[in-house]
Amino acid sequence: MSFDRRFSNNSIHSKSSSNEPSNNNSNSVPKTSNDLESFWHKPGLVSFNKRNSKLAIENSEFMKKLISGAVSERKTNGDMFPRKIIKKCCELYKNLDKYGRATLRAEQILRHAIIPSHNIFFDRVNELPEGTKFLIDMRADLLSFMRENVYDIVLSTINENLKEKLATWLLGSIVLKQITWSSPVKVLENIKENEAVHAIKDWQDMKRRVGPGRLLFAFFYGRLPYEPLVFIHVAFTKEVSDSVQAILEDPNPEASIKKPEDFKCAMFYSITSHPGLSGIELGNFLIKSVVRKLRAEFSSIETFSTLSPIPGFRRWLVTAINIEGDSILVNGEAQLIKELGTRTSPELYIELDKIDATKVLYNIIKTNEWFKDEYSAQVLKPILLRLCARYILTEKRRNLALDPVANFHIRNGACVYRLNWLGDTSDQGFEKSFGIMINYNYVLEHLENNNKQYLSDGTITIPYEDPVLIEEAKNSPNIKII
Repeated sequence: MSFDRRFSNNSIHSKSSSNEPSNNNSNSVPKTSNDLESFWHKPGLVSFNKRNSKLAIENSEFMKKLISGAVSERKTNGDMFPRKIIKKCCELYKNLDKYGRATLRAEQILRHAIIPSHNIFFDRVNELPEGTKFLIDMRADLLSFMRENVYDIVLSTINENLKEKLATWLLGSIVLKQITWSSPVKVLENIKENEAVHAIKDWQDMKRRVGPGRLLFAFFYGRLPYEPLVFIHVAFTKEVSDSVQAILEDPNPEASIKKPEDFKCAMFYSITSHPGLSGIELGNFLIKSVVRKLRAEFSSIETFSTLSPIPGFRRWLVTAINIEGDSILVNGEAQLIKELGTRTSPELYIELDKIDATKVLYNIIKTNEWFKDEYSAQVLKPILLRLCARYILTEKRRNLALDPVANFHIRNGACVYRLNWLGDTSDQGFEKSFGIMINYNYVLEHLENNNKQYLSDGTITIPYEDPVLIEEAKNSPNIKII
């Protein structure tokens, strides 16, 4: 059965009567495909639902005409016609499930229909009341598809163009706002639901994060007053924090710091950006803007630091164990690990000299039970911290830090300050980095120079603070110690 007949049977022409002959029904959609202008000049005639949206994307000619109508430059169409088609395109896309959206891509409809006109398409979608939000959400979908199809050049081209469009629209118009308990409920709800680093448990937790001793800032776009594009949580402390649980679970933050002049450190412990804005420098601008604002308002603050996760450490270590074996261990670490293994598996003692220490290490760390044993934690602490220092300072991708969070902050001009053992004892913290967290310090006077050196030759700046980092720096090229 042809698309035209199937589509007509699903009542895309909702005005037709049940008394009309079937021949007329089957002929109405071909007319749609051939003469969109005539068809859509009749308001309200077509409405896409989940069923007929799926049918629509199976006909590439129909989709070509649909999107061509959306980007048409013909003056005779007037201003309203392209807007109507744009709305229908958005309606169709929203009603597709993930498979349907992937099919839309797989059949290369966008390749044939909107290149090189997709920029016009994006501009016209952006003119709709909810157009900017739609495009941001659409790019999040696009990035998801790209992760499954990393070599799709067409998707990459569309993504880059849409990213440039969003950057142009947003970067010149965003406004920094502080979020308080008096902020609109919609804003608080969006932050509560979208917090990506440390989940907000309930409304009491939300209230604590904007209460005394805590601040929350976000960038907003004028056309999206209730949609924070990127937001950051700040905690005031007396010194650089080494535990995120101490911040998140503190029932009374104002008790430890009673006067503003006691604020010595501003800790950035969570930053969340909309996934559709990935690659756009909003997080970079947000941190620097907040640092400048706090520096102007609180003269007592001496240090601006993050308490950051290390999301790629466990994954890297497992890969290194499989590829490099015992060569990743130094200075008697292999023997310590083997002996530790015999505590839980005494039979290993018989063949202690024959087994690989890294295989024993993998068996120990593949669960988080080792943390519950004080002796095991004591043995593994210096080994895991040293390997984490190597991961942060030495492991690179195209001369830049392999860890995405490290690359983000170092690229912003921050210095790598300190590794924190058991900085995050949540399940997520152990799953990603064995509970280790890291501080990145933002010193305004050094940000620009650090950024230039890092992008030029991969130079990473560290202070004389953490002996583990200092020791690893001896084996790492392009480390600047200040």
